[in-house]
Amino acid sequence: MVGKSLHTFEIIRNFVSKFFNKEFLIFLFFLILSGFFWLINALDDYYEQDFSVELKLAGVPKNVVITGEVDSVVKVTLRDKGYVIANYITQGDLRPLYFDFDANSHSGSTGEIQVSEIQRLLAQQLSSSTKIVSVKANSLVYSYNYGRCKKVPVRLEGMVLPAKGYYLPHVQFVPDSVTVYASKKLLDSIKYVSTQRIELTNVSEPIVQKVGLQKMKNAKALPLKVKLKLYPDILTEETVDVPIETINVPADKVMRVFPGTIKVKFAVGAERVKSLPKIDGSNELKHDGFKVIVDYKEIENHKTEKCNVYVKAMPKGIRNARPVVSMVDYLIEQR
Repeated sequence: MVGKSLHTFEIIRNFVSKFFNKEFLIFLFFLILSGFFWLINALDDYYEQDFSVELKLAGVPKNVVITGEVDSVVKVTLRDKGYVIANYITQGDLRPLYFDFDANSHSGSTGEIQVSEIQRLLAQQLSSSTKIVSVKANSLVYSYNYGRCKKVPVRLEGMVLPAKGYYLPHVQFVPDSVTVYASKKLLDSIKYVSTQRIELTNVSEPIVQKVGLQKMKNAKALPLKVKLKLYPDILTEETVDVPIETINVPADKVMRVFPGTIKVKFAVGAERVKSLPKIDGSNELKHDGFKVIVDYKEIENHKTEKCNVYVKAMPKGIRNARPVVSMVDYLIEQR
């Protein structure tokens, strides 16, 4: 066993000595040396590179609300020799640039950061040989006011679809309204604030999640996010006996319908049905909140044997209410 191990070691040693011979080591040395000189030569060329720089407003008074923000980050293109650009890259992001609020604000509740000022402050942290080729930003203008605001409701932007056999009694936001800061003219035109677009399908379980609000130009809503609450409920079908009312009957006539009550079918959530009023001593529902009518004007000029029945009102949370029969008998009498 020892002999075999020594033989294997000898084979490996011979292979290594042949591979790492004098000629190979010389070749490897000159290969590394040439690569080093190539790198030095490459880094001595000029390059352009994009960098991100944060912009921040400093010294904003406590009674001032920024309603329209400048870009928080701008893209700058720098040109210099490769080793200088490489140094910027290895250092990470460039330091944020701070701009004094008073120095950059104008009359009329607006302000603007000049590109020349960005270049001036940026140059202070760059090598003297570095050239700023360009500064790219969507907006360097901001707006502000001194606390002028109003409360407006929050509205859902998007689509929420319950699962089959479920329905959503309502969509709830907490808080249900937010404070919007803007100029008087703009505030007068803002009636509500929409959420960022939401798409939820097949909802069968309660959902509580934070949603952001859509940004508005030159206006700011606080808080920036609200809590969305969805409580889907299982749909059940119920019936209730409702008296039939007559409408538009002339004072000198009496309109009688047969039968005087009618069953109304409707869909309702399992939780909502628990809160509907019931007849004492039973589980039978009261007709409170339901209204079923027949209209005298429909048969005034076109006499028919029967008249149509309509559901004109129903309690909150009731869906698809309809009479079990669409027509009933009637009788017109003279007073």
